[in-house]
Amino acid sequence: MFKSIRLERTMCYGTCPVYSVQVDKYGNVNYYGEAFVYKAGEHQWRISKKKLEQLNNLIVDFEFKSFEYEPGKEVITDQPSCITTVEYQDGKNKEVNHYHGDILINDNLTIFEKKIERILGTKKYVNPRLYIYQVEERAKKELGRIMVVSDSKKEAIETVLKEYDMKEEAEWQVKKIGIAIDDYYGPVILMKDNKL
Repeated sequence: MFKSIRLERTMCYGTCPVYSVQVDKYGNVNYYGEAFVYKAGEHQWRISKKKLEQLNNLIVDFEFKSFEYEPGKEVITDQPSCITTVEYQDGKNKEVNHYHGDILINDNLTIFEKKIERILGTKKYVNPRLYIYQVEERAKKELGRIMVVSDSKKEAIETVLKEYDMKEEAEWQVKKIGIAIDDYYGPVILMKDNKL
């Protein structure tokens, strides 16, 4: 069993997501989004025992402890790296710094990294599916219609509340009207049809 797993994605020459995520043997996950991610800053959550077992099985099946990373001779410059570090119960650490500019014939390491992230649930913090919501105050309708790009109805309402510095809860009519196709690094108000 592992003591902790840490995965870090580094910068590239462009808009590659930059973040790190770490999980301990109890399932406590710490995420820190640095750049080109949907949720920047520090966030914590917890994963189930079942997911901890999946992570442990993944590390064992991949034979990460004995894995030898051999970079290729041909590389593409200005690409990101993915650094995976596993601390084992016996106190030993294993780190693999995988440069994604390496032209690999076998991409098992990339698949392994993505599986770790899938089990940890980083997608909703890094690049979730985003929707366009039409938000209206149901009763007074003083705010008019507001179009918000967000990953959920709840977050769309929270975005409007922040924008208008509203403390009290109103009754909201929220309608999903489309899928956002551009990259957004956080929820954003696209359009305001203000009546104030």
